[in-house]
Amino acid sequence: MNTFKKISATVLLAVMVSQAVTAATRETSVVIETVGGYFDVYLVNNCTKEIEVRVRAEGSSSTSKYKAGEKIKVPVKAGYEVYVDGKLYKKFEDSDSGKEIKLCK
Repeated sequence: MNTFKKISATVLLAVMVSQAVTAATRETSVVIETVGGYFDVYLVNNCTKEIEVRVRAEGSSSTSKYKAGEKIKVPVKAGYEVYVDGKLYKKFEDSDSGKEIKLCK
């Protein structure tokens, strides 16, 4: 019985070492998914008058009035839309992160 325990322990140790070596030498790729999170944009009213701005998101929206020259930081996600005086102005993309969005053309 004592010999059986020694053989079993040796086999178990050999299997564990084999798995550890395989795990340590296997290339593991790590992918970090950043698409879909919130990011900030800066909405700038560069018009000469007050405008109504609506940010529309997945089933809800928020409307504000911006005075001429006003700059507001707004957290958005890709796919959100901004409307100026009732007209679609822009659909946000991940590449808009940190940018100033001038609301008058």
